[in-house]
Amino acid sequence: MHQQHGAALIIVLSLLSITLMLGLSGYQSALVNERLAGNHRAASLAQMGAEEAVSYAWGEGGEHLTAGDFVTIAALEAVTSQGWASFYPGSRAGPCRGNLRCPFRYVRVGGQYYIVAMGAIREGDHTVASSMPVVARVEFREIPDPAFTRGLLSAGYITVTGNSELTPARRADGSIDPNVVHANSIVSISVPEAQRAYITSGADRMVEVPLPGERPPHESLADCTRGDPPPHCYKRYEPAIFDEYRNRPGVVRSCNVNLNALASGTTVFCEGNLSVGSGSVEGRQITLVATGSVSMSGSTTTSPPERAEIGLFVVAGGNIEFSGRTDNYGVFWAGGHVRQSGTSRLYGSIVAGSFIQSSGGIVFTSINNVTNRDAYIEAEPRIVAWQ
Repeated sequence: MHQQHGAALIIVLSLLSITLMLGLSGYQSALVNERLAGNHRAASLAQMGAEEAVSYAWGEGGEHLTAGDFVTIAALEAVTSQGWASFYPGSRAGPCRGNLRCPFRYVRVGGQYYIVAMGAIREGDHTVASSMPVVARVEFREIPDPAFTRGLLSAGYITVTGNSELTPARRADGSIDPNVVHANSIVSISVPEAQRAYITSGADRMVEVPLPGERPPHESLADCTRGDPPPHCYKRYEPAIFDEYRNRPGVVRSCNVNLNALASGTTVFCEGNLSVGSGSVEGRQITLVATGSVSMSGSTTTSPPERAEIGLFVVAGGNIEFSGRTDNYGVFWAGGHVRQSGTSRLYGSIVAGSFIQSSGGIVFTSINNVTNRDAYIEAEPRIVAWQ
């Protein structure tokens, strides 16, 4: 009997040991499953954070996104192949909070635009989990720059002596576009009463004016934080514009040209002041660029306004001067002023950084039929792919 009691004790202890080992095994398995579940949740949150960042970068309908937001890189894989430690520095902060991080980048590869984002769960300096890159491909539609279709636009003042006439452009749906004359300072122009509605000034509202070249040193951006910023705060400069034309393949380098001698598609670049002889542009597309000022002599077209196409694009870092009574079809863009010395007819648009002045009357027709692609911008974005 005593031997049987000893055997029972051994059997009970063995069963207890087996039960303990099974319990420990189950506990370890539960811990592993809990960690796996936690890692899966962290990875899912990181991936959702990356998608949230793309939506944040896109914005409300993409309406505030421009091609200028995108940074040119050699290949998309240079970004998408990066791990979190390489992607995070230099990226823009996304909307995520707490332990969740979701930075993004705007990148451009050739003519393709992409929003790239990643997400990660961080605990202090430790990365718990990170996502795969989320990539959205964005396409822009090329349209004429609205600044070049609105008529006379000056960052300073507009003064026209003599009686003038204004004819607004019509939109694609046939409605009238009321944007014809605007200056961020004052506008002095004599037109029939019915045409006064086409004129606005800084007293009505301030308009952002794009200008070629670098911002002058005296236009301090420090003043632009005030509640009532000075007029120069509404100027937007494009410093790379001259390099774009200077380095264009096939560019004609000259500071004295005759329009009749230029083939369609020609770009003329002058490092200094450009003198332009008279000639009819008609259906050709010609771009004239000068880092200094441009002097225009004679008319640039003979076509009637109803068949007008705006194929001439003139860019000056300084001023643009028209001499004599002229008929001109074109987009004229000056960092300085634009001045006409006599009564003229103008079809197209003028954008000036200081003032627009005519010593005679002006018959101005705002035409939005711009055919020169140099006056176009990439706008109206849409997402065409998401991965």
